[in-house]
Amino acid sequence: MEGNNANANDAIMLDKDGYVSETNATNIFLVKKGRVLTPHADYCLPGITRATIMELVVKEKFELVERRISLSEFHAADEVLDC
Repeated sequence: MEGNNANANDAIMLDKDGYVSETNATNIFLVKKGRVLTPHADYCLPGITRATIMELVVKEKFELVERRISLSEFHAADEVLDC
């Protein structure tokens, strides 16, 4: 609702417990201290693009972590990617 009220084209969506799940149009990843984190696919679409990015992260020998991620962690991230 906040995204709609702000006339945003895209907004971060939260799961039923208040953790980040995806945006309304894309999957979301964050980078913090050389680690790439993404929410579990419990509340997001586990699509081809998400799977491809995860494969590339591992192939390039970055640490990939799938777990629940709070909104505050995204605010503190070194980088945020949505794709």
